Amino acid sequence: MDTSGKKNAAERAVKDGYALSETGSHEKARVAFRLAAGLFAEIGDLRQQAVAFYAAGNVCARMERGDEALDSFSRAIDLLREEGDRPAQAKAWTHKGLILVQQQRFQEALTCFEEALMLFLKGKEPMRVAEQWGNIGSVYRDLEQPDDALENYLRAHSIYRELGQTERIADQCTNIAYTRFMKQDYADALRWYREALAYYTEAGNEQKLRMTAENVERLEGALSEPAP
Repeated sequence: MDTSGKKNAAERAVKDGYALSETGSHEKARVAFRLAAGLFAEIGDLRQQAVAFYAAGNVCARMERGDEALDSFSRAIDLLREEGDRPAQAKAWTHKGLILVQQQRFQEALTCFEEALMLFLKGKEPMRVAEQWGNIGSVYRDLEQPDDALENYLRAHSIYRELGQTERIADQCTNIAYTRFMKQDYADALRWYREALAYYTEAGNEQKLRMTAENVERLEGALSEPAP
């Protein structure tokens, strides 16, 4: 097969992969994306090879094949670094970090989110930057380091307030409330949960509204009980 034929075959494989993924045929989609990555490698198209690996990583993640997803995202990162594509590289770092969190490999996940953060900061993408602060905060929360978690959640909260992202503000209020709860500062946790409640009401997210209302009710009840 000549270069033109390989390029056409690779592009068809990518198209098929996305179509198969949308119908839930994830294994066939994974094979298609891997085939595309191999063909793009043969013709030296690093950018499209990275795209194929990135897509394969997402499919593997949906299949709960974490190690293969990590391999695909790592390959995509290496290729995107060569191509100098910072935004796409940052997204791949983020997805890799999320897989590592699922595997409870928190220190490695933290490195991934920090890499993504540095790249998004260079690209001046405040929404993405805020997402990484939130991700980093959640890793510290999982590591039971509430002070570090709080610091990063507050950074994310500040950016979302500047951007007027109502539901995302509420999410960070909830995260902050939880870290205050971890530190046994129940009155301040209640204050942040109440703020989250107001934002979820404004955003119209009924599910999160109910969950937050339950947290508010429990804390109000606990704080109203007389000390032993």
